[in-house]
Amino acid sequence: MRILLVEDEPMFRKGLAKMIAGLNTGWEVCGEAENGEEAERLVELLCPDLVITDIRMPLMDGLELLRRVKAAHPDTAVIVITGYQDFQYAQTALRCGALDILVKPCGKQDICHVLDKAEAVVAVKREQRGREQREEARRLDNALRELFLRLPCRPDVAAILERRICGTKLILLYIADYSPDHKQYAKKDIPLLQFAVLNIVGEVTRETQGDAGCLLIVETGCFALFIKELSEEQQLQSAIAGSLWSFLGLRAELQEAVAVDALEQLPDLYEERLGVRRSGAAAGGLPASALSREEAAQSLPDGASSRMKQQMIAEQLAELIREGNLKGLKECLEQLTEAVCASGPEVRKLEALSLGFALQETARRQLEAGYDPGLLTARIERLHECGSLKELREWLAEATGHFSEALAEWQNKYGGSSVAAAIRYMEEHYASRQLTLAEVAVQAHLSPAYFSHLFKKETGRSFVTFLIEVRMEKAKQLLAGTGLNVTEVAGIVGYDLPNYFAKLFKQYSGLTPKEYRKRHQS
Repeated sequence: MRILLVEDEPMFRKGLAKMIAGLNTGWEVCGEAENGEEAERLVELLCPDLVITDIRMPLMDGLELLRRVKAAHPDTAVIVITGYQDFQYAQTALRCGALDILVKPCGKQDICHVLDKAEAVVAVKREQRGREQREEARRLDNALRELFLRLPCRPDVAAILERRICGTKLILLYIADYSPDHKQYAKKDIPLLQFAVLNIVGEVTRETQGDAGCLLIVETGCFALFIKELSEEQQLQSAIAGSLWSFLGLRAELQEAVAVDALEQLPDLYEERLGVRRSGAAAGGLPASALSREEAAQSLPDGASSRMKQQMIAEQLAELIREGNLKGLKECLEQLTEAVCASGPEVRKLEALSLGFALQETARRQLEAGYDPGLLTARIERLHECGSLKELREWLAEATGHFSEALAEWQNKYGGSSVAAAIRYMEEHYASRQLTLAEVAVQAHLSPAYFSHLFKKETGRSFVTFLIEVRMEKAKQLLAGTGLNVTEVAGIVGYDLPNYFAKLFKQYSGLTPKEYRKRHQS
């Protein structure tokens, strides 16, 4: 999670940033500003989860910044720093939406308290936002399905779909038979299979087109894929059909892509190209699974909600990895496993597959894991064969185990060698006043949060502490071996403020710069 610090006093701001970096929490300082105007621009640029701002500042004070941030970004938490003499302003800040107040001078315990409070608030808002996004995705999917089936659609929802769909290319896909002879699928497996189809088609489309597009189950066995920029259509169709056959053993018929210029086209295109009528019958014959209308309705998984939930799980896991919060990651996997097992028997396999796809997506995107089609096929087949809760738990344990193995391999790859490279970079660039954890993390090919965790694990010190040590050792050499004054030495080792440098130097060496020079200069 990201913090923007806003404080016009450089020494206090830098000290606060150092303190936060040394807490080893999930928070990182993503930017600093010395007045409200600069901070307002950085909020738009950096999108922090939390803004910690002083009240009294030039150009724009903290109260005005608070009002503007809450108006433009209501989910961004704001904590206000104040002195005892400004406490009446603090009351105003709370009325304007500040999460909490920090009174100067504030210690480590005070900072930990407000950061814990902010973390809880951010987590609740993210969960709420996730629920709202899933509900919105479900609403839009249902509305789009209704348009295909010539059912009425609310004008405001139609306007959203118009912007989303018009100008895309539509490919209609039909699964003719959900019970092929070489597979032992039953009617109860159709929701699971359809969810697997959604994920496989989305993954293939993302791999070949760079975008997963918009994918919808219209009716049982009938899918609509909308793509904004379609290239190599034949290659895409072959890849989709081949993947569905190799992974699931299902044959798919794909229609040639057609441009969508208006929503009114959808029902005609659907009926003409697939021969499907609102009754659910197909001109070329029903799917071999021969579902009744009631069974067909029940077989439609809540695709939008399930895929959105899958994405939210993947994002949650990715954030824990980026933060280096391995304990939290383990607890999260345990909680997700228990949530699947606690779900109803009718959706349990669907929930398990959703978690499995989320783990696979996270491993590929965050941990550089390879894509193993054979492993995916085997997992889906084993999930299909699970007949008891015990067997499902074993399947989930295997899925989370593969994920943990990918995590361990990734950690080994970016372990000591990455930290060693980072240390070399710091020793070469210590004089840069703008040298940040984020910049060094890029050199190590890691996210700032995970790099911070790994660096402390390998060196026993935080990034900030280690950088100060490097700079102080260089300063010792300059003080003992040159005639440069303290201000010049401070500038050479990366500090604009000689007083701040002198304070850090005494904390590090036990002597002021002048005392050190007097004792060590020959």
